[in-house]
Amino acid sequence: MTSETSAPATVIVPTYNGERYLAATLDSLAAQTPTPPAVVVVDDGSSDGSVEIARSHDAVAQVLQQPNLGVAVARNRGLAMATTPWVAFLDQDDLWHEERLATMLDVAAVADAPAVATTESRFALDSDREALEAVSDGRETWPEAWIAAGDEPALVRGSIAGASGEVSQLTLDRLLEGAAMLTTTVLYRREVAISAGGCAPHARALDDHVLNLNVARIGGPIPRIDSRQLLYRVHSRSTTTVSPMVAPFLSTQAAVRLGGVFPREHRAGANVEHLLYGLARSDATAAEQLALLLLTVPRGRRARWLRRWATRRVGLR
Repeated sequence: MTSETSAPATVIVPTYNGERYLAATLDSLAAQTPTPPAVVVVDDGSSDGSVEIARSHDAVAQVLQQPNLGVAVARNRGLAMATTPWVAFLDQDDLWHEERLATMLDVAAVADAPAVATTESRFALDSDREALEAVSDGRETWPEAWIAAGDEPALVRGSIAGASGEVSQLTLDRLLEGAAMLTTTVLYRREVAISAGGCAPHARALDDHVLNLNVARIGGPIPRIDSRQLLYRVHSRSTTTVSPMVAPFLSTQAAVRLGGVFPREHRAGANVEHLLYGLARSDATAAEQLALLLLTVPRGRRARWLRRWATRRVGLR
């Protein structure tokens, strides 16, 4: 197992019944050059072989187990155990290109920033194509690469097309408009991530967005290099779906605005507008949907969004 004290960063891998993909994920971390990170796997109450896979993998420095308390709690537990200067989170089904850690550390060496990030590229297994189509949310169109099962190492070690290498800045203003990146695209200074409160466990698929907001508020903009080195796996069980996220995300946007710490003015970027389109189809009540719309949409645009919402509500009857 990797010694955490000799590694430049710790990667926290939360897992819940992730045995299908976990080994490939850990293999991608072991392949990092020049120095692999320390890997902490936090099992969130799995009933499959995830723990055994993690314990037997040479890349793993520590395996922690907890009841099924959710991915945010698992990430925070790993964060609390880390001792390296930098920490990152990696989902149980995604991969890091072999040069990703080195790329982020190079950016960090130049930029005096609380965190650094990369862009991502998307892939899927050929064998998952039919299952992706069956989900019926268009996710079969997301992958940029289709590979055979077991070909993940070729992605991890191969060249990546379309990466410009340009560095942009994810500012607090941009993050206030809505989510700007995936959880697993960011490398954080450990002390800043802890000072920012870690991941927020109160709402589905939002724990990292709240963390990123607070990191940018405390430490300033987050540099992001267009390297496309986070390899995001598209599959039928991934949680990146719109409907379950609508009420949690919009209510959190409202809470952030009204919480007394962030600016109070409305911000509604493309990500928020995408969720507003799905508001009428969410599981919130009509009164809750109306409240979320009024709390989220800037004053001058409310009439248009109220018409859109009402039309979609009528169309669902």
